[in-house]
Amino acid sequence: MIDQKFLFPRVPVAVVDIGDTHEALLIRATLESLGAFVTLHLPGTPGDFLTLLAGGELVHQHLVISGHGDENGFAFGDYIEEIDTSMLVEGSLPPAVVAQHARLDGKIVLSTCCETGGKVFGDAFVEKGGAALYVAPDGSPEGSDAPLFVHCFYHALLARKQTPETALERARSYDEAAAMFVGHRPYR
Repeated sequence: MIDQKFLFPRVPVAVVDIGDTHEALLIRATLESLGAFVTLHLPGTPGDFLTLLAGGELVHQHLVISGHGDENGFAFGDYIEEIDTSMLVEGSLPPAVVAQHARLDGKIVLSTCCETGGKVFGDAFVEKGGAALYVAPDGSPEGSDAPLFVHCFYHALLARKQTPETALERARSYDEAAAMFVGHRPYR
């Protein structure tokens, strides 16, 4: 990516908006204000989202998933009959399907979707999908808390040049809502 060759390199971050939450636009603007080069992805179907997760080297080093989640996974909702939704459970994409498709070798993935931070999701992204770090809420933070967490995390990472682990701890220490976000790393 040419932006990484600039005198002041820009870190490429992909923002994926599932469910047209408008949160993704705020996150995009926040990341750009921190000097990131942001690509916004708007997958129209669960299959499009899985294609993105399977993108391997075509996906930026940083991936932020913006949307809603529930006890079954990433919330996609209902579709017309012509759209393949066989991978969804009650309108949501479960971690088992993510584990089958994700090819995120060494990438940092941050989800703002409620209930997507548990161990099963962590294993799907890290152990099966190859991500270096997966961060998501293990609970249901208020809508405005998720973009604030993204800002705190990426401010520490990009502006303060902290390690991902230090950035995570700094962001989690902001308040109780931020503490809902947990990080999953490969087992050592």
